[in-house]
Amino acid sequence: MTPKTHRDMLCVSIVARDNEEVREKMLRASRYADVLELRLDLLDRFDLSALIQAAPRPVMVTYRSKKEGGQGKAPYATRLRYVKEAISLGARYVDLEYSMPLEYRAEVMRARQQTQVIVSKHILSGTPSSKALRGWVEKLISTGADIIKLVTRAKAPEDNIRILEVIPMAAQVGIPIIAFCMGRDGRMSRVASLLVGGFLTFASLGPEEESAEGQIPVQNMRKILELMDAPY
Repeated sequence: MTPKTHRDMLCVSIVARDNEEVREKMLRASRYADVLELRLDLLDRFDLSALIQAAPRPVMVTYRSKKEGGQGKAPYATRLRYVKEAISLGARYVDLEYSMPLEYRAEVMRARQQTQVIVSKHILSGTPSSKALRGWVEKLISTGADIIKLVTRAKAPEDNIRILEVIPMAAQVGIPIIAFCMGRDGRMSRVASLLVGGFLTFASLGPEEESAEGQIPVQNMRKILELMDAPY
């Protein structure tokens, strides 16, 4: 399969309260997005089957725990049920936090079918040393994930450089990786990650609709990427 370019892998996180709002925002986002992330932890109520059927673009289903920057408080068994339902409904991607117990992760891997499993780790306190980041990449790869995701928080510009360095490391062993920094100081890495080989990056639908700090509105992200590709 030919690797996708960054034009194919811009994901918009949908921040909404219920199915009706999700459907409306998915339609707006589909003008710019290649993938739509359904953040179940941000929804007051939802019908996952209806949402996936209505999606005008491939879907990533995510339930982000509070521990890793989301709003989710559901027990592991409930999160497992959401992920397995998303797989049975044909979601393109599901996000599985590394912190989920091994037996639950193994069950998802057995059930994945055509869905690609992203195993993710979010470090909210900052960006560790290069050695520690390499260690996390190795741990994530060892899970058997189709794609790995490592996100940290930038507290200084140089944090962006350290997180971007893990992208070629994963590429050397043939594992697609999503890697960038959160926060205002991490915005440059959200763009640069694609330019150095990252699998996918996230954008918001608009200025007040971020699912994580530092997301860039998708229209602006498209313009930036087009400018980076423009001939000199």
